[in-house]
Amino acid sequence: MISPMIMSDFLRGWLLAFLTAGFLWSARAGQYTCAVCGEPITGTAYFMTDGVTGQQELVCSNCAFNLPRCFLCGLPIKKGDEVQLPDGRYLCARDAKTAVMDADSARGICAAVKDDLDGQFSRFTSFPTNVDVTVIDRIDVDSMFNSTGHDFESPDLLGCIEPVTTNGEKRYHMSLMIGLPLAELKETCAHEYSHAWVGENVSPERHARIDRDSEEGFCEMMGYLLMDAQGEEAEKRRVLANFYTRGQVQVFIAAEQRYGFEDILDWMRYGVTSRLDQEHLDEVRDIQIPAGTIPARPAPAIPLASAPAQSVASQATAINLQGIIWGGSPVAIINGHSFFLNDVNDIRLGGTNVAIRCEAIEPRRVRVQNLASGKSQELELPKN
Repeated sequence: MISPMIMSDFLRGWLLAFLTAGFLWSARAGQYTCAVCGEPITGTAYFMTDGVTGQQELVCSNCAFNLPRCFLCGLPIKKGDEVQLPDGRYLCARDAKTAVMDADSARGICAAVKDDLDGQFSRFTSFPTNVDVTVIDRIDVDSMFNSTGHDFESPDLLGCIEPVTTNGEKRYHMSLMIGLPLAELKETCAHEYSHAWVGENVSPERHARIDRDSEEGFCEMMGYLLMDAQGEEAEKRRVLANFYTRGQVQVFIAAEQRYGFEDILDWMRYGVTSRLDQEHLDEVRDIQIPAGTIPARPAPAIPLASAPAQSVASQATAINLQGIIWGGSPVAIINGHSFFLNDVNDIRLGGTNVAIRCEAIEPRRVRVQNLASGKSQELELPKN
């Protein structure tokens, strides 16, 4: 069974813009300026909502009807500012700067997300390692969802994961959409890893009884919590505004805040109900553990004073370059954190926080400076 993560706004470009468009029939000539072409509007003016910022922009009819739409924000793209992906999608110049276009970078980011999830939730659980990651585009999505004998326009799928058993070995094949913004790609990775967690930690009988929206709500909650830990406020707003889980993500977040993360995991494994209710959040504690079952808990943490550094998954012992997103404003992914040029971030290194500055970004290498020691070093992408 494929568990896809699909945006609730199908065909995010055209449909998003026109469902939110309004018009001004009383505008005087030259009274308003088009947000796309910058020219005075002489005819009908359309309000269009920017799907990335949430702001409304005023657009002339010529741009509204005659220009390609950005896959991410849904607004028309000024001629000369468009970036066309190989699968036919368009990105505006602004959104292309933060979009992950390279398959190797996407896989590196996904690996960093796995480490972040293990580190953030190490007190409660761990995430599967038997996951293979591939990158897809719109053409691949059309093939995945093709219905013989029928024309089909694919939905805006962000990612999906499928369990596959070969020669008795179970693995998960994760597919991620290329061209997503960095934060959205991270959230999507967390969502799909959470589906793999369900596959590994929830019995088939319990899994069959969990409402589909509830499983999706749980996975979206995991992405939301990761984004919250990383300070990605815009991505948190996108998760909450998306109707994909039919409100279940909000219910899971509320239950986690009131009762704690451990109770959420127990409900997923042993819950009596198939779906959480906003009016009865206490049902998250209504669980029934089968006789003879020992509740899954991670092994007690070894005190850091006596533990080898490599025994703690969340403790990196070196500064590692995991990916580079190349564009108008290149971004380097270092130890799970994103760095623009001259950015300063704290990374976890050997059990302590170390502040580093990104001094230079090249297509396959970056130079960083340890602010405490003042020393600089070059990092290179691993060779395939």
